[in-house]
Amino acid sequence: MPTPSRLLVFPGLLACLLLGACSRPAPPTSVTLRKTFRTALKEAPENREPAPTPPADLFEVVRYPAPLGSNVAYITPVREGGKRPAVVWIHGGFNWGLGNLAWAPAGRDNDQSARAFREAGLVLMLPSLRGSDDNPGEREYFLGEVDDVVAAIDFVAQRKDVDPSRIYVAGHSTGGTLALMAAVLSPRLKGAYAFGPVEDVSVYGHYVPLLGRVTGPELWMRNPVSFVEHLRVPTQVIEGAARGNTDAFEPLRKAAKGAPLSFLEVPGATHFSVLAPVTELLARKLMDAKADAPPVRLTDAEVREAVSTDQQ
Repeated sequence: MPTPSRLLVFPGLLACLLLGACSRPAPPTSVTLRKTFRTALKEAPENREPAPTPPADLFEVVRYPAPLGSNVAYITPVREGGKRPAVVWIHGGFNWGLGNLAWAPAGRDNDQSARAFREAGLVLMLPSLRGSDDNPGEREYFLGEVDDVVAAIDFVAQRKDVDPSRIYVAGHSTGGTLALMAAVLSPRLKGAYAFGPVEDVSVYGHYVPLLGRVTGPELWMRNPVSFVEHLRVPTQVIEGAARGNTDAFEPLRKAAKGAPLSFLEVPGATHFSVLAPVTELLARKLMDAKADAPPVRLTDAEVREAVSTDQQ
């Protein structure tokens, strides 16, 4: 992580702050500057309802301390035996709450449940973020939610059955975008895996009109491309080659410079069908990896084989 006392302010960045202009992503900026930013872009949820009760053999309902108060989460039950790796998973969409997506049957072409991690024996935490379920706060769309993900990572590290040296964050689509940002901010992680993120959240404007209109600091404080240079955690961006967000690869690669960010474009897979075979592959490798081993990095050959085998 960057030294907290370092505050990098570029001339163009200063102009953006003073004028509130700049629709394009700003130059990479420091984590310190992000922490001092106060957003005016918030949207209150239409209602606040408790998360549904999950099957007791699959998940416990817990509350974790987040910046705005107590957030709800699902987490696999504590197991006896040795400490194990943990994955904090963020699903896609724009309501980062909880529901039966985590356990309902799903087809191989679109399994967003992250079930592969719990079925392989890892501790799996599915945090609900601000403005969702009965959590405090409003939706900030890729700003405060990232801080909630970091808080969830801190929470899972305290579990008695979790090896704190083997904690990972992963997510899909908008959840992949959040996971990519959380990888910049959390010092606890051993690795991060972002399935189908974007580099600039204004492309989500079709789904969230607020994001399509936002400019200046309100935009680039939310954009992974503004921060990936500060990644210190080995992070992989993974996407299906067909109908996905692979156009984000080059902007992210360029912005990352020498940061440990790598990319896997998976032939024969889409934004959704890539999930089942590749999360299963990843879960097995994370479970088998020793605490003192380097972070798991999937290879192009491995993911191609996993997808090809899945399609047979």
